[in-house]
Amino acid sequence: MRKIDRSKYRECMDFAKKCAADRVYPMSVAAGIQDGEIYTDDRGCLLFRHYCGFAYISGTVSSDVLEEIYQQFFVPETDRRFLLITDSDFVSGHYSDRELVRLGQRIEYVHSGIPENAPKLAAGFDLERITAGNYADIHGRIIPSFSWKSRHSFLENGFGFLARSREDGCFAAVAFSSAISPEEVDIGVETAEPYRHNGLASYLAYKMCGEIIKQGKKPVWAHAKNNTGSGRTAVSAGFRPFRVNTVIRKKQL
Repeated sequence: MRKIDRSKYRECMDFAKKCAADRVYPMSVAAGIQDGEIYTDDRGCLLFRHYCGFAYISGTVSSDVLEEIYQQFFVPETDRRFLLITDSDFVSGHYSDRELVRLGQRIEYVHSGIPENAPKLAAGFDLERITAGNYADIHGRIIPSFSWKSRHSFLENGFGFLARSREDGCFAAVAFSSAISPEEVDIGVETAEPYRHNGLASYLAYKMCGEIIKQGKKPVWAHAKNNTGSGRTAVSAGFRPFRVNTVIRKKQL
């Protein structure tokens, strides 16, 4: 597939909107809010690849296109992640017997509104907005650097909150805009190991939902099916499961 020039990304927005699964990620790339690439087969099929490695296909999908994606993104040796996320049985069926990939499931959520029993910040912790002054304190796996190419890009276009231990002043947890489109914001959360089981993820996710709604956008959430902890956090912040998508990723050989 041919990579589209970045100056043409906004022309791909209608295709991004038609990505049924997690469309906030392809829309963010098309809008130029976050980094990524868009590819075309020049016959009405587009592939969106977000900086974090999540990829989505839209348009007229054929077996030839799926085979080209397999040869271009799954076969080569590369350190960069490529996870094709889809709700299409045709797409997942094409890859179901390929030796280089494995299929998983990802639960997508919609927000039902701020819950009546809203989570509260646990005693002994303080809430902070993410700023240039505390950005470097954030550590873990699902943090802004997971889905934002640079600190500058996140601070300019993203937002989030962190919890800090009052006792030792250390970073405890974070919730942030993992993906932003003109319509939606996907929430990423991470809690540092010593501070888990304090409800910090639930509280920060709840705070993010309020901020997103205040901005006139919709909060969205998704996680690997086996990540039951993320599911509990989502429900506590007012989300409900919407659908289950297929994730196609390269096997670790």
